[in-house]
Amino acid sequence: MGIGEVLIISFLAGIATLLGGILGLLVPVEREGCLGLVIGFGVGVMIGISLFSLMPQAYYLTGSPFTVGFGFVLGIIFMVLCSYFVNNKLKSLDTPNESAFFGKIGLLMAMGIGFHNLPEGIAMGAGFQGSTYLGFVVAFALMLHNIPEGISIGAPLKKSGVKNVNILLITALAGSVTPLGALIGWLATDGSVIFLSIGMGFAAGAMIYISFAQVLKITTKFLDLGIFFGILLTFFLT
Repeated sequence: MGIGEVLIISFLAGIATLLGGILGLLVPVEREGCLGLVIGFGVGVMIGISLFSLMPQAYYLTGSPFTVGFGFVLGIIFMVLCSYFVNNKLKSLDTPNESAFFGKIGLLMAMGIGFHNLPEGIAMGAGFQGSTYLGFVVAFALMLHNIPEGISIGAPLKKSGVKNVNILLITALAGSVTPLGALIGWLATDGSVIFLSIGMGFAAGAMIYISFAQVLKITTKFLDLGIFFGILLTFFLT
C-alpha cells in the first residue's frame, strides 16, 4: 500500500471526530450514563489496540523490550507535556459566566485532542509499514475512538451556545492532524524495523497515557461497561 492510500485512510479515520461532533449535537449527552458509555468504549478500544496489537507487534519486529520501552516512554512524555500545556491554559481562563466557560473548555478540548491525534496518526502510519492488516486495525480503532472525542468537543460547545456550523468545523479541524501524523509515521519507519518498533511503542504509550491519566479520571455511570466492550471488540479484531 502506498502513502497516498494511507493518507486517505488516515483522513477518514481522523475526520470521524466530525461524526462525533454531529452526535454531540443529536445524542442526549447531558445524560451521564450515555456519555460515560460512549467515552468508555473509545478508551477500551485504545487500551486494547495498544496491548493486543501495537506492543506485541513492536516487540516482534526487534525482539528488544528496550526499543519498545523507549518508544513507549517517549509517547508518555510527549502526552505529559501536551497535558501540562493544556492544564496551564485552563488555569489561566477568565470565566465571567457559565457560557463562556464551557465555550473555552470546548476549544481547549479540541486543541488537546488535536495533539492526541498526532501520535495516533503516527501509530497508523507505522502500522501500515508493519503490515496492511495492522494498519487497518489501528485505523479502525482510532476511528472508533475519534467519535467520542468529537462528542467531548461538541457537547460543551453546544452548551455554550456556539453555532452548529462552527462546532462541526472545530471538530473536523481537531481530526485533521491525523494525516500529518500518518505521514510522519510512514516516513520515519520506512525501511527501518527499529524506527517502526519505536514508533509503535510511542503511539501505544501516548494512547495508554490518554486512557489512564486523563479519561479514566472521569467518574460517570457506565464508563467501566463501555471500557469492557471496547477492549472486548479489539481483542476479537486482533
